[in-house]
This record gives sequence, C-alpha cells and structure tokens, in this order.
Amino acid sequence: MDIELENLETSVENLLSVAQSHLEERKLQEQRDKQYQDIIRQRESKLNPLLKKVQDMISTYKAEGYHNADIISQLQEKATDIRREIAEIPEKAAELVDSQLVLREERLLEEKAREKVKKWQTELKNDLLEMLQEQTDFFSATDAAIAVRGYVDDLREIGALEEVVDALINQINAHSEEGPVARLRGTHEQTLNFIHNKALENRSRTDFHPNIQPKSRYRKSERRPELYAELQGKVLVFGGHDRLQTAVKNRLRNSQVDLQWYSEQDGLQLSAQGESQVSSADLVLIITGYASHSMTERAMEACKKADQKFEIISTTGMTRVLEAIEAGLKTQQLAQLWNK
Repeated sequence: MDIELENLETSVENLLSVAQSHLEERKLQEQRDKQYQDIIRQRESKLNPLLKKVQDMISTYKAEGYHNADIISQLQEKATDIRREIAEIPEKAAELVDSQLVLREERLLEEKAREKVKKWQTELKNDLLEMLQEQTDFFSATDAAIAVRGYVDDLREIGALEEVVDALINQINAHSEEGPVARLRGTHEQTLNFIHNKALENRSRTDFHPNIQPKSRYRKSERRPELYAELQGKVLVFGGHDRLQTAVKNRLRNSQVDLQWYSEQDGLQLSAQGESQVSSADLVLIITGYASHSMTERAMEACKKADQKFEIISTTGMTRVLEAIEAGLKTQQLAQLWNK
C-alpha cells in the first residue's frame, strides 16, 4: 500500500475516533450535570422543609415562654445538623455523580477497546488466509498449522476459526500427491490440533523448517491492540479526586507513563512535592473540578517559573483526562521524531 495513503487513512481514523470520543464525553457530561442538579433539588426539597419545621417548633416553644426548655437545645442542635447537610449537598452530589460518571466511562472505554481488538482480529484472519494461500508445497502448507494454532483464541472470538481451518485443509489437499489427505476430525479445533501435531512430526524429521508466520498486511501491528499501551513519558496531574485518579492509573497500567498525581485530598504539602517536579515532566495537567484555588494557582505558578507548559481541564470525568494525556504525549513523540 502507498505509505502516504496509509498515513492519511490512519490520521483520518484517529481523528474520527477522537471526534466520536468528544461526542460521547459531552453526552456523558450533560447526563452528569443533569443528574447533579436533580440530586441537589431532591435533597434540598427534603431538607429545607425539614429545617423549617424544626425552626417553627423552636419559635413556637419560645412564643409560649419556654426559652430554657431542654427540647429547645435539642431542636437547635438538630437544626444545626440539617444546615450542615444542606451546605454539603453540592459536594456530596458531585461525589455521587462523578463516581457514576467514571463507571459509565469505564464501560464506554471497554467497548472501545473491544472494537479495536475485534478489528485487529478480523485483520489477523485476513493475514492468516493470505499466509495459507502463499504456501506452494505440501510440507509448508502443513507447517502453517503451527502458526494458525497460535491464534486460536482470537479466531474463536470472532467466529473465524472454521473458515481458517477449512482454508488450511484445502491448501494442504491442493498440494498433496496422495489426494485429499486432510479432513475434519471432530471439531475444527480438534482438526487443527491434529494437523499441528503432524507438522511438528514433519519438523522432527528434518533440520530445516520454514517457520511460517503471517505477515502484517492488514494489521497495523503484530501485537494485539491495547488502549494507551504505546504511551510513554512523565505526566504530572494536579487536582481531581481519588476515584478519578485510580481510574486513570488503571487505564495506563500497561503503558510506560510515569503518572504522578496530586489531588485535593493529598493536601498542599504533598502538592508542593509535585510542584518541584514540573521542570522534569513531559506533560502537566491541572484539573480544576476538585482542586482548590490555592492548589491550581500554586501549580500554575510553578509551571510559569519553570517555563513549563500546562493544560487546564475543567471536566471531572476520566475520558477527557486520558485524551489530554494521549494527545500531549503523542504530540511530543511526533515532535521528537521530526527533530531526529
């Protein structure tokens, strides 16, 4: 394939994937904001009338002249508790909806990952079929079973095992001098295992064997795709919340990203440790959703002193953070390649 055309196709696919992710992120964020407002209204609609009842009872007692009654102290304590609950409504609502937002994003990312794997598996099937077509003698056609058997799980997952094993049988028989010697023996997988063992026997009788493997003609990579696995670099994150931090770290666990995260829960003392590392970071993100004004200001000031660029992220979701990390690190990797 023309390399320029292939690069264009890849860039278009990546752009479309980013655009689709943005749409999904926006939809999830809109759902999150609506749910947030609904929870606030529901809790306020219950607590405000409850507070009024308590306050009215306190007023009734005082109007009757019972200013020092023990029940008034109890009612006043209860009113204080309710006011505290009302004041904490926004924070608790945010914690609840953002926890659910991360779960929804996890499901979307899992679906996206499955789609990528399924596409790669289909491309693998095509590479295997071409590999089989290229075998021009009985020995090499039989030996190809060893390569096919290495991808049984992938072929089974997309329902292509039967098609590939049938193609293997046909190719062996096409080059057999003794007629159609290959045939189904039980299931297609059992048949593949039988041919695989015959291929190993053939190898044991000679010092030379072709070690046939499928070429990556349809696949972009020989490795099974995994989201974010190709990323590398040091990333500093300021802000966010612990659930978000855990979710992002889990997604990057198989990458080479050194992720240093300082959330509001960590406090300013630990955040100061992160501020001292901004000069050595490949990427700095500041999430304003849960970070205090003092944390964001200090992080931005540290970046300015170190002449380090940073990106402000206002979302409380995982998708946007992962996109920023992926885009930022890939841009730097591309720039390094150009500089070479």
